[in-house]
Amino acid sequence: MKILHLSNLYAPVIGGLERSIATSGEEMVRRGHEVTVLTLATPAASHDEEINGVRVLRVRSVANTLLPRLNKDPGKPFHPTFPDPLTTAAIARVLRTNRFDLVHSHDWLMYSYLPLHSGHRGLPHVHTAHDFGLTCVRKTFSRDGRHCAGPSLARCLPCASTQYGRPRSAVLTAGLRAHRHRGIDCLTAISSSVATALNLARLPGELPVQVLSSLVPDGLDELARTTPRPDWLPERPYLLFVGQLGPHKGIDVLFTAYRRLVSGWTGPGPAPALVCLGTPRPDTPPIPPGVLVRHDVPHAQVMAAWRGAAAGVVPSLLEGMGQVAVEAMLAGAPLVASASGGLLDVVQDGVNGLSVPPGDPDGLHTALLRVLTDHDLAARLRAAGHQRGLDFTAARVVPQIEEVYRACIASAQR
Repeated sequence: MKILHLSNLYAPVIGGLERSIATSGEEMVRRGHEVTVLTLATPAASHDEEINGVRVLRVRSVANTLLPRLNKDPGKPFHPTFPDPLTTAAIARVLRTNRFDLVHSHDWLMYSYLPLHSGHRGLPHVHTAHDFGLTCVRKTFSRDGRHCAGPSLARCLPCASTQYGRPRSAVLTAGLRAHRHRGIDCLTAISSSVATALNLARLPGELPVQVLSSLVPDGLDELARTTPRPDWLPERPYLLFVGQLGPHKGIDVLFTAYRRLVSGWTGPGPAPALVCLGTPRPDTPPIPPGVLVRHDVPHAQVMAAWRGAAAGVVPSLLEGMGQVAVEAMLAGAPLVASASGGLLDVVQDGVNGLSVPPGDPDGLHTALLRVLTDHDLAARLRAAGHQRGLDFTAARVVPQIEEVYRACIASAQR
């Protein structure tokens, strides 16, 4: 098969979504398929190239070429909730000069393809919802630190204004609410939580949603075992958090739980350290004394840090799927995670991790204390967590993706 992926961002700008596309694309290439990723050009990467067998085409957009101030971070180009004329023209040119069997979109860049879908250039179209972006302009499906009751102009406009400012919030919200997303032939979601939220999106009534988990590369467990222990890690036992240092990831809840852990610690030796690897945000709360924070840590060192952790912590208020939890499990970290969103698909409480209510520092403190003091429990969680993590590796997920592609192409040919 010849597949064209559409994604706002791609290497060298890499987050969970982009890493998932790269992992699946490179595995598809190994399995004999031809894979192209069309993405938006950035100052750091403006030219086409090939990365690990995947052809990468970078195109312009109005937002990034003519109106660069629309982007808060020019290094991370932004696509709106409606077609971008330059991007639509670029996609049409690529479809005109190349032959593909299928288009697979992953985010709002899809909106620049939908006008082409019904024309003679249109191809079978799979869209994967990696987050809540078809329902929520902020893509988090949370409001005032809590799970949102559902989209409406009255709720979405003021909520999105905190992230985009009022003028952009109005335009983006109106654009999203206007869509009925006709032109998606097959819709997948990376977790049951994202699939449920799609019920509140404006979708064609006959369009089913299939849960197809996000994935991680094969061999992460081996990477964790073979990477030397980073010298910046504390000598004493430590807890590890990886992710954006914002309240939506539960970092404030973790800080509160950690303060209680330290103040009430009665175990032998000093209380465990807390290590946070992630990106600071304007809403990052004050860092408690003694907490180690590091940014831009290479992925191999992150995996090694997971392997050495006394416990991994994923306290997010809402996660689309929770790749970070899977990586922690594969590395062998006993995991404590919120019983929320896509984490419910990953963690079975008491079997391969401990689940706690999101936003509950008391529950998080209690769970962390259990893992730190019950060594038999920690050993069981390490072993079972590793086995569960393997379910989300490329070797197991990519064959499922191939089946989705074949079914979508076959359906379009009827």
